[in-house]
Amino acid sequence: MAFFALPAAVLSASVTAIFLLAGFTLTLFNAASKAARPVIAAGLVSGAVAAGALVLVLAISRRRPSSLDDGSYGEIRDKVGRAREAWRKALLERGILPFLREALADPDSAAALLSAPPAPTSRMPHLGYDRPGFARPDGGAHGPRPSFTSPDYSSPDFGGPDHQPE
Repeated sequence: MAFFALPAAVLSASVTAIFLLAGFTLTLFNAASKAARPVIAAGLVSGAVAAGALVLVLAISRRRPSSLDDGSYGEIRDKVGRAREAWRKALLERGILPFLREALADPDSAAALLSAPPAPTSRMPHLGYDRPGFARPDGGAHGPRPSFTSPDYSSPDFGGPDHQPE
């Protein structure tokens, strides 16, 4: 219900403005117009709906807690903070530090990671990744391309002069 309250308020306010503007414009041109009264009445009804939806929006917005420090949100915030710290500690101990130790123990392996990429062999740029299982073993040498012939869509009764029916 809360999801529909704000769009209903905006839509009803727009309809109110349109109906009231149209109704009062009709009364300007013809004071005894019978069409102006129902249009103005529809505008007033949609205005009441807009006011009710606006009251509902305000009531819903005041009912929600203003911050996560209130009540049970404090517990959740503490649990999330502890989980975040545990994740950072695990990332440091299991990811970053072993990598740095390995790089310090063998500086040549770290230098190999920083080497320049090979010169391009084709017009298409190499984006730095490759699809698994689609790389050619020769490194991209072009050979003869496979050919494809279209299927024969003729009936079995007629196959041309080479294929006479039985």
